Formats: sequence, structure tokens, C-alpha cells
Amino acid sequence: MINRHTCADCALKHLASAAVIAREIQNGHDTPQYRLFLLGNLNEAQEQLAGIDPGMAGLIRTLRHQFCPEGLTPAITPHNLARLEECAGAVEWRRRHGVYRGEPDETARRMIRRPPVSRNSRCRCRDKAPIDIVIPLRRLGSGSGNDELRFALRSIERHLTGYRDIIIVSEQPPPGFVNCRFLRCPDALPHKQMNIHRAIVAALSIPGIADEVIFWADDNVLLTDLAASDLPVVERGGSLLRFDGSPGSRIWHRSLRQTGEMLKQAGYGTLDFEAHTPVRFNRSRYLALESEFDFETGVGPCYISLYLNRWRIAPQRRQPEVKATFETAEPDLSRLSGKLFAGYNNQAIAGGLLRHFAERFPTPSRYEAAPSPVPLYSPHPTAGVVIGTCGSASFIELQLAGPGREPDLPVLVVDDASGDPELETVCRNYGAELLRLPEHHGHWSGDLQIFAAGLEWARRNNFELLFKFSRRFIPLRPWFARASELARTSDMPTLSSYTISYGYGFRTECVGMQVAAWSPETPRLRDVARPGKRIFVEKYLHETARDLAERFRTARSEAYRTANPPSPDRQGYALWTDLAGTDRRQRNPGVLWHNANSPEEYAAAARAAGLDRRTTDFMF
Repeated sequence: MINRHTCADCALKHLASAAVIAREIQNGHDTPQYRLFLLGNLNEAQEQLAGIDPGMAGLIRTLRHQFCPEGLTPAITPHNLARLEECAGAVEWRRRHGVYRGEPDETARRMIRRPPVSRNSRCRCRDKAPIDIVIPLRRLGSGSGNDELRFALRSIERHLTGYRDIIIVSEQPPPGFVNCRFLRCPDALPHKQMNIHRAIVAALSIPGIADEVIFWADDNVLLTDLAASDLPVVERGGSLLRFDGSPGSRIWHRSLRQTGEMLKQAGYGTLDFEAHTPVRFNRSRYLALESEFDFETGVGPCYISLYLNRWRIAPQRRQPEVKATFETAEPDLSRLSGKLFAGYNNQAIAGGLLRHFAERFPTPSRYEAAPSPVPLYSPHPTAGVVIGTCGSASFIELQLAGPGREPDLPVLVVDDASGDPELETVCRNYGAELLRLPEHHGHWSGDLQIFAAGLEWARRNNFELLFKFSRRFIPLRPWFARASELARTSDMPTLSSYTISYGYGFRTECVGMQVAAWSPETPRLRDVARPGKRIFVEKYLHETARDLAERFRTARSEAYRTANPPSPDRQGYALWTDLAGTDRRQRNPGVLWHNANSPEEYAAAARAAGLDRRTTDFMF
């Protein structure tokens, strides 16, 4: 009958104990208790291996009979001792090389023609020592609206056993996640490898962390059941020294080469372990690397290969055996069959790989905050418009008098301290409020100050929606009904678009903002936007929009994102292409924008609206 307590680690401990006791008996400590202990440890080792290695169990049984052929009279010979140590060495080699994988091996079951062992009967001895999982994240969290992190956690909860805590390390907590320990650690160093190493060190230094941790990247997905203590050591193969470390080569290749040279100089192996699968680290061993290697010179070493080579940990599996890697826009899902892990990049996400993971792991894990059932918007949201400018009264007049003016929407014009006296007359004539900033901030900071001023105004007036237009972005047709419908159906805090030309994943000349979600950001916008400061406004607001999309997740917004999965660089907003289009240089019927339309076209639109304006009034 198969032993119900199956564990190669326990077998190894009993074989070691038997060897020690046998030598004690040989050295004169021949007592009845020692003889019992010797036989008992050999029998336990045999039983521990019966379900996963029946051949080795049989050898140990034969060895037990050789040690005590008649009753409890020991026959300890150099030959018997050598055979015992050979058995222990064989078990250790098989354990390290992945022969034993948690549950009793199916091949062993077929060999001995026994019924399968229950999943619940797996040896729990290794689970007594806790194993924690450490997941470092960049400052903005994982990409794709934290979907990478979401599916990694779902796969862990479904398939991984024997772990304790999940520790997320980042500069700020990823919104929408609960029941994880969070550790703040900024991305202050110049290269990714350096920052991830610092995050791991920070996690291993906190009180109560387990002595054994698993480093898990947010784009690692576990595909089948696995015990944390059975995580295989995976190699990519080859030497790290095969990579080009010259200044013009890829940073990643330079890091691999640098790691190989550091290991070679210290007298260690240079095997490439960068398989991009989860890796188990011993706390004290990993922290000891700090005193032996410099992690902040060059482009930074690869911490996984450095650790495993330094501590001479032998590989158990090759990367192609255990992992399916997806790095193209047409992922072949058949490659997932028989694999333990999946890994992927942004191209695979753009090709729809995350939709497969959404189908494979449809149930949220306990680490995800449930989306709110309450929609962000009322059925008929109130709204206002803020227009940013620096003088340019002619553009503002066309905004306010043209056919794209929505008569029921209040308008605030924010001027970046231009001193243009005509603006006041134009705003008064067309019923718009005018707010002049107290000092000139310039193109970039001035734009952020306009967003801040508009949000403050919208909040005072209890608007649900604020639409921000740049002075040269001028609708010539009604637009609010469709924009309001998009806000309500998407339930996203932000409406925006992208531009193929320029390569921006976010547009700021035409933006919709849910006021309650965006208003708390106003002090930060004010603080960042100092006079004369150059700021990549699109990037800054896009990062904020991504964060708000996670913090204000609703059941309706989840449904919208599932039905309209954006590419990784277009996350965090509802796609407002009706008015903005998808290319700043492409003409959009019924809209004027200076990248696509000429001053003559602005002047023609002004004349059609009955304004006494010339082409020179619209020179860019």
C-alpha cells in the first residue's frame, strides 16, 4: 500500500539520521534504543518514497534487511554504510532535478498498480515553514489597468498551495487590490534591474517576512496546480558571457553580460537562469549578496542568475519545458498545453492574450476589491466646459459663437495671465466666465493650471462632468449628447483619445473628466505646475487617468473595458474618438484643430458664424 505521507525531503532527513546512528553504533554506542532508531529511520525513509519512487524504496528496504538481518542484531559494515550514503545522495539528486513534484508521481503509481493518492494526503511537513510571495511593481502598477497583476493573483489563488502572504512592493499601492501586504519602495535608481533588486531587499528586510520567499513577476501566470515548496529551478541555458556588453547593445544584454563577468571574477558559474519564471530565494542568502556584489554600477546585474549561480543551486528544468512565452501580436494558445507557466509582453497583450486569461480565470481572487455596483454618473449628468488660452481672443470667440457651442453648458475661460483686454469683452458678450491666472505659467504648466482651475470651478457648481478644450480645438457641430452617453455607458472617470502621429496614448486638447473623481487631484496639479516648468502634460494626466480608472472601478466600467479592451498604451479612459479622432494630423469633419486645419479654415468658420475675423487673427 502506498504510504499516505509522501515526501522526498522527509525521506532524506530519515536517511541522514540513519547514517548518523549507524556510525554511532559502529563507534561503540551499540544500545537497544539506537538499533530501534536505525531501523525506524530506514523504514520511514522507505515509506516516504513508496508513492513517488518505488524503486528507491525497494533498495532502502533491502538495505534495512542487510543492516539487521536477524532481529535487532546490527550488521554494520563499510559496504552497508556506503550503500546508505549512496541512496541518500541519489534521493537528493532526484529531488533537486525535479523528479519528485509534490504529488506522488503518476508513473510510479502505474508501476506499482495502486489507486491514486488523495490530493489532501500530500505531505505537509514542508508547509510548516512559511513561504511568502514578493511581487515588485513599477510606480504606476502593472500595465493594462493592472490586469497583469490581476491574472497573476488569480492564478496563484487557484493553483498554488503552501504559501502564506503576498507582499506587493511599489512606490504607491496599486488601487483596487486588498488582502496583500504593501511595502513602499520608490523606483529611484536608473535601471529596472536595480529597482527590482532594491524592492526584493526591502521586502526581505521587513519584520516577520518568511525565511523563504518566491519572487513573482506580475506577468507570470501559473497554469496548473503546484506546491510552493516544489517550485522548480528553471534555467534558460547557455552562458551569460555570450551576450554583448558593449555600450551600444541592448540594456538587457549588457546586464546579462555584466552579471556573467561579476560571477566569473568571483569564481562562480555563469549559467543563464533568466527564464522569467517565479524563483525561490532564501532570505539570508539573498541579503548576503549585498556585501559581495555591487548592484548599482553599470546597468545593474541580473539578480536571479547572480543568486542561483552564487549559491550553486542546480537547475531542475529548462525554460521550454515549463513555460510558454508570448511575444508576438498573434499568440498561439496551443502552446499553453502541458506548461506550468505563461509569460508575455505588450505585443501579446495587443494581440488579445489577456482575453484568454479572462476566460481562463473569470473569478476575481480574494486580493481584488470588488467593483462598486453604484455607477459614477447619474442618468442625466450636469456638465460644464473649461477652455484654456493665453490671449488669442479670436479663437475664444469662435469657440463661444460657433455652431459647436452647446447652449446649455456653462463655460469658463481660463487665461494664462496674457493681459489681453479683448478676452473680457468676448467672454461677457457670449455669457462665459473669465478667470485670469495671477501669473504666467507657460505652455506646459499653464495647461495643468487650466485643468486645476476648471475642476475647482466645476466642483463649486456641482457639475458631474467637466469638458476641457484647448483654444484651438473648436467643435463646429453638437457633441455633448454623444459624449454624455459615452460617459454613462463606459462609467469611466475620463474620456480621451490617442494620436497615431506623435505616438501619444492620451490627448489633452479634448478631455472629459468625472468631477468627483478628478477633484482631489487638484492640489497636486497646482503643486506640480510651477511657472515656466516643462511638463509632459499628456503623460502626467494619462498616469493620473490610469490610477483613477482603477480606484473608481464599477461593474459598468468593468463591462465596458471587457467589451473594449484597449492596447497597453491606451489604458485608463473611455475612447472619445467621435470628437477627437485618433490622429492629431488627420482632419475630423466638424472639428477644427491646428495640426490638421489651416488658419484660412478657422477664418472661414468664423465668417460662417457671422464674426468679423480675418485669416491673420488665426495665425498659429
